[in-house]
Amino acid sequence: MIHPARRTLVALAALVFMGVGASAYATQSADTAWDDSMPYAVEDFPPGLQVLSWNMCGPQRATWNCQGTGTPEDKVGVITGQVAVNRVEAALLQEVCEDDLALLMNRLGTDWNKTFAPYQWSQDGKKTNSRCGEDTGRADRIGTAIVVKGQISDAKTYPLTQPTTGLHSPFQCATATASNTRLCSVHASRRGVNPDHPDWDYRDDQLAEIKAVVNAHPRVVFGGDFNALPPHDPNNTTAWVWPAGLYANTAGAPGYEECDQNNATGTIRPTHASGAKIDYIFSSLPKNWCTVTTTPHSDHRVLIESVKTG
Repeated sequence: MIHPARRTLVALAALVFMGVGASAYATQSADTAWDDSMPYAVEDFPPGLQVLSWNMCGPQRATWNCQGTGTPEDKVGVITGQVAVNRVEAALLQEVCEDDLALLMNRLGTDWNKTFAPYQWSQDGKKTNSRCGEDTGRADRIGTAIVVKGQISDAKTYPLTQPTTGLHSPFQCATATASNTRLCSVHASRRGVNPDHPDWDYRDDQLAEIKAVVNAHPRVVFGGDFNALPPHDPNNTTAWVWPAGLYANTAGAPGYEECDQNNATGTIRPTHASGAKIDYIFSSLPKNWCTVTTTPHSDHRVLIESVKTG
């Protein structure tokens, strides 16, 4: 059910979690843009694991198109707010700066653990770690992360097909030991990632390789920025990048159900400022619910899926 005062309670709960005073209320209430489609009040939550996926647009670099999306405190506040209100217990993050990740872990507390993998720039096969800063003085790395309330085990970065010249995006997984659920953070390469061969597309190989990894785990949640429209989207001219058996487009089809899909109508909400759906959460576990939340602190929306782990 939706409580009439839910929006106010959401904002207040987020503030309490972050330890900020009433003077910050107006900013938090306006900026977070919480999604009132979440059907449960805190006391009504069904048992399960709530997994958040978000491309944070963390780098202060014009070349990453993340200017004007807020401070590290703003971005960390989006996550801690969702932890406080929607009982998020795991986060799959992309484009997160390493110092901002440290700030997040400090806010979350000692019950939480993380694993981090950096983006790398390859120049004719010679790789260097990507930095968060450009002319801002920041030298910390940027990467993807998996953040979990409780212990994690078997954290691993898996090799994917990557351009000889261009940005290498990591694919990593770790197991949340409390629920024995494998969690994986995805950031597939965009088309044109190789400046020497802008017409080359690596997503088909990468998604097939990701599918092979997640298929090995009977209890898995994997999500992130796939840089690809849904295969059934009529505007998708590169639907061939999706391997058979990954995206279960209809009920009962082989593959994984996506967090926000509606098998009756095929409709899905956009996740990017362009109006496109390119961010996903897939799971082998039954779904309780899914939300898509707009925030001004990234060009990507926040996805949260609650899955049944019992």
